[in-house]
Amino acid sequence: MVDGWTAENVLYEVALKEGFGLNCRIETEKAVKGNTVHRVTDPHKEQTLHLCLDDKLNLAKLKPLNLTREDLFICRDVALDDEAAANLALQCRLKTI
Repeated sequence: MVDGWTAENVLYEVALKEGFGLNCRIETEKAVKGNTVHRVTDPHKEQTLHLCLDDKLNLAKLKPLNLTREDLFICRDVALDDEAAANLALQCRLKTI
């Protein structure tokens, strides 16, 4: 991440790069405790992704999301060690930034 980055800027940048429109809706997943996970939804394309910008990701805290192989989850590469990344990649489509 670049010095001075803000979560809002990164959320919109990632959404745009993933093909979401400027009218996408960003909400914080309230069911996830211990990590801040955002759900980004594009109502026109019926697309959704989950994005976490935390420095460390606890996989157990993501269980309420019920991620499937169809779900896209994006997080910072520093948030996962190799084992956690492999486990999460088995549950969903994982991308790191």
